[in-house]
Amino acid sequence: MIIDVHAHVYTSPKIISRFGTKPFLSAEEQISIMDSKGVDKAVILPLNNAEAPAEHQSIGEVLSICEKYPGRFIPFCNLDPRLPCRPDLINADLFVRYLEQYKALGCKGLGEMACRVFWYDPSLLALLEACSIVGFPVLFHTTTPDENSYGVLDYMNLPYLEFVLKKFPNLTIIGHSQAFWSEISGDLKLEDKNSYPVGKVTLGGAVPRLLRNYPNLYADISAGSGLNALSRDPEHAWKFIDEFQDRILLGQDYCAIDNDMQHVEWLTDARNRGKITPSAFNKITSGNVSRILNLF
Repeated sequence: MIIDVHAHVYTSPKIISRFGTKPFLSAEEQISIMDSKGVDKAVILPLNNAEAPAEHQSIGEVLSICEKYPGRFIPFCNLDPRLPCRPDLINADLFVRYLEQYKALGCKGLGEMACRVFWYDPSLLALLEACSIVGFPVLFHTTTPDENSYGVLDYMNLPYLEFVLKKFPNLTIIGHSQAFWSEISGDLKLEDKNSYPVGKVTLGGAVPRLLRNYPNLYADISAGSGLNALSRDPEHAWKFIDEFQDRILLGQDYCAIDNDMQHVEWLTDARNRGKITPSAFNKITSGNVSRILNLF
């Protein structure tokens, strides 16, 4: 079994995102890629924050895709913390009311959370509290305030991510994006935080430190950001995977049909060459996500 924890899938995508040249993938296109790579299931992450770089998507569309292709897709829901009401009246109960309905419909988590607010924003904290109550893992994209992009706002060394990891110890939080994965190395410079740093990984990075200190943090290796963090320094990658094999999740993050994501191939090659164990490969490609989403 191979499960992709990071997919964006539409019934009939039409709109080209501001970061691409083609619409995102249809269900048929996604399945074609999955079949070519031996991927059995993929998690659909609707992009519904105001800043999201693709078409917004109703939960009805997500669930209809899952119903049309049984056994191939796993639905997540998404909510923007900025509810259409007075911010001072937003609380966890308001979000629980929605999340419980999503859960009853079969949703397994929330994401991709890409709202451009700080982690400590009261409305976002209320949403995270509600996810903890309902038992929904949260998959997030992060960026810095100076960057003209989408994602939850944080600074160097991810201090506010650490704040929420500590505040909600029972909430599973799944990290993703350039500004997350660049923090694998201790020598990161601000100008490189939202990019794809190259070269050897040095000790002292925020990501390994947070993974060691907070068992509720997981790492999604999707997109260029996740794979680059591993492939830039293979010798470090083998040690990183060995230490955190229970916390790493395979994702791909196809945003157009002509993307070329090599995550499955890279992991398979590492296993075949004895760089990672078959046990670690199985955990990363299905075991960990199956456990945190209660799939089996």
